[in-house]
Amino acid sequence: MKKIFKLILTIGLIPLLVSCNEFEEVNKSPNNVSNISPNFLLSSTTVSLAASYTNLAMFNGRVSPLLQYYQKNDGYKSEEFNALIWLPNTSSIWQGTYSNLVHVKAMSDLAVAEDNVFIEAVALVYRAVYMDLITKIYGDAPFSETNQLEEGIVFPKYDEQKEIYETLLIDLRTAKEMLEGISGNEVPVLEGYDLLYDGDKDKWIKFVNSLRIRMCLLLNNKKGELSVDVDAEFQDAAKNVFTSNEDNAVIYYLGTSESNSFSDGPFNNSIISFSERVGEGFLDSLRQQNDPRMYRWLRPVERKWDRDISTETTIEYADPLGQTFPIELLPYPAGYEDLNTDMYIGIPIGNDVSWTGFNAGPYANSDEPKFSPYLSRFADMYYQNANEYVNRKIITYSEVEFILAEAAAIGAFGVTDADAHYKNAIEASMDTWGIFDDYVGGFDFNDFYNQESVDLSQATNKHQRIMTQKWLSMWLRPEPWFDWRRTGYPNFVAPYKADQPALPIRFHYDTPNPPDPQYVLKYNEAVENLEKSEFVQATSTDDHRSRMWLLQGTNMPY
Repeated sequence: MKKIFKLILTIGLIPLLVSCNEFEEVNKSPNNVSNISPNFLLSSTTVSLAASYTNLAMFNGRVSPLLQYYQKNDGYKSEEFNALIWLPNTSSIWQGTYSNLVHVKAMSDLAVAEDNVFIEAVALVYRAVYMDLITKIYGDAPFSETNQLEEGIVFPKYDEQKEIYETLLIDLRTAKEMLEGISGNEVPVLEGYDLLYDGDKDKWIKFVNSLRIRMCLLLNNKKGELSVDVDAEFQDAAKNVFTSNEDNAVIYYLGTSESNSFSDGPFNNSIISFSERVGEGFLDSLRQQNDPRMYRWLRPVERKWDRDISTETTIEYADPLGQTFPIELLPYPAGYEDLNTDMYIGIPIGNDVSWTGFNAGPYANSDEPKFSPYLSRFADMYYQNANEYVNRKIITYSEVEFILAEAAAIGAFGVTDADAHYKNAIEASMDTWGIFDDYVGGFDFNDFYNQESVDLSQATNKHQRIMTQKWLSMWLRPEPWFDWRRTGYPNFVAPYKADQPALPIRFHYDTPNPPDPQYVLKYNEAVENLEKSEFVQATSTDDHRSRMWLLQGTNMPY
């Protein structure tokens, strides 16, 4: 127990992890650490892990505006979000991630003490997921020397990204083998504490293998530089990955308190501004292929311009999922040439000021456009404490099928039949959003798929089509950012009011604070391993458009 206390104390001392307030929260548990069960830490770290992935691309995150899923239509920091003005030390996940790794290490130590191989294996997996996230966002990062205060290491070195991934690949394989070695069909865990799979060993093995093929594909462009055989790792893992949506690694909100409710529900957000509005390009992509997921994710406009009426009237609109909405139809005003008359309307990408008043015509200067009834807003489920369709996803069957489809399309890892995997991926996504259950009159997926804009066999560039459909299917999730960085697809255009004609490819490191010379030295060593792209204008290489090892020498994404 003394070791666990020092473990947590270490994290409080090194300035790369937590603020004073956060340290006080972390430092509560050592007083009663002997009473903590690794089962309890399993449930809490699972929730934290799922939240870390979700929050990166959810509301108030920087990744979804970059992916052009949404834009801010009000004035609060809209220029930062929409024009991708990423300032140092903003929207960092550095402190939170390393704070969570403290709990993962404590869980591992307790599992070893209790000889619980299952939770020890899960700790290896969770450490790998967190470190994968931190290194692919920043580059080199503290890893091998963290949590070693007993050894006198207060300021751990930043491990090179290449070395981190070599370790993570081995750790995930080791965790898989540990799980396989557990006898029986269930893992040793107290009832109710395994929030992902309720003790189902087979699902845990599929989960780990699915994470492995995700990581191998991420490393495909750099596998020749690694000491680990990435092809062999992928092929071993692909034998037993997710095979249906029943395998999805998802944590649902309960909606009974602030801590277990969605961030924009009433428990956590008493005033709803509807400031996030769908990006015009994303919406157009859905509309052009008659994608029914659009109706799950978005509401129609509340006030719609209509060229065929002369008097204002209200109608009851029913969408294809059977949802009904009152909509005010307004006569198209004279003197305006470019007002959008569609039922679903997004906002253009990249303005550096508020979009308030966009498409409002003669009402643009009134109080009403602050709530933008002339634009589509997100579906009501995004403003509830809990909803079955709003959850925290780590990895899903649909993503796994997209991974296999891409691997087959580019001739990697010996995977074949890109068309079948691609089709399965889209169908699985639609299933998770309840399209087949709720579509009025029934939804014919084959009719949807056979469209020239969807069918993979009709694509002139299969790789681009797979990545574009993956981007659509992974709405409000961060992985398409990492996909775009290594493939260049989808072909995003930089925001027209952006400060640089290129999208960010990493987060700026947290500046050493306090600026202890040892910490600054290690930070500078990590920065030196970054490579400036042609779009870096700053003196420092620690820039949002500098290339980390993952991207160096790949000519991606620019």
